Amino acid sequence: MSIPIAEAKAWGTIFAEEFTTAPAPYFGVNIFDVPVQHWEAVLSNVRQQFDLAKTLGGESYLWAVRDHGQHKRVLWINRYPQSLKDHRSFIAEFSTSQLWLEFCSLIDSYQWFLVTQQPSVEP
Repeated sequence: MSIPIAEAKAWGTIFAEEFTTAPAPYFGVNIFDVPVQHWEAVLSNVRQQFDLAKTLGGESYLWAVRDHGQHKRVLWINRYPQSLKDHRSFIAEFSTSQLWLEFCSLIDSYQWFLVTQQPSVEP
């Protein structure tokens, strides 16, 4: 089961709003499930997505995977040290790119949110 195209495209509005209005530095937190038969294709796709994130100043923070047999659950966090407010249209358009639509066709579930980095790890 893949992510419906309408849902995949709707993420563009969310990404653009969050990335361009949050105070930096912040983390983009991705959580998704991958059927094992799509694992290698997802890895290739994510590498390309991360190359784009790097062009926006993104840094890899965490890539963690839990194997559940027929699928893998991924926690992928990227850190953005500077605001992306000047990249709103690029970020919004990403959700209609072939790269993003391919990714959504390969995974079973997707969740994303942005969190602002705090000065310490304690509440």
